Amino acid sequence: MRRRRDLLLLVLLLMAVETMGMLIHNGMSSSAAAPGHLLHPIVVVPGSGGNQLEARLTDAYKPSSVFCRPCARTKDWFRLWFDASVLVAPLTKCFADRMTLHYDAETDTYRNAPGVETRVPHFGSTRALLNLDPNLG
Repeated sequence: MRRRRDLLLLVLLLMAVETMGMLIHNGMSSSAAAPGHLLHPIVVVPGSGGNQLEARLTDAYKPSSVFCRPCARTKDWFRLWFDASVLVAPLTKCFADRMTLHYDAETDTYRNAPGVETRVPHFGSTRALLNLDPNLG
């Protein structure tokens, strides 16, 4: 029963995020304000499920599990966040390894895991917020 409730809550959350993306997209297509009218900025902070993060693995990446090795062969960019395949138990460890940040106390900075490069698609735009899964939209 609890699992069913959790699944229902997840579906409702995904629907809310998708609706937010449509509202943002529709609002962006309206015409500019009349001359002399002051426009105020709108800061959009998406929910964690609405963000996108892509990764690429280099030769320095060392898979922590046999389940992670097939993904290590590709040199292309792939969806790191949020990819529903990480809900499969063996792949969760691979996901965690790739998302881990390493702290450098000397420089007081964080770095990606060795061999993992990351990027944010459409950085600075609302385009990445339009769909939870870009392959579906």
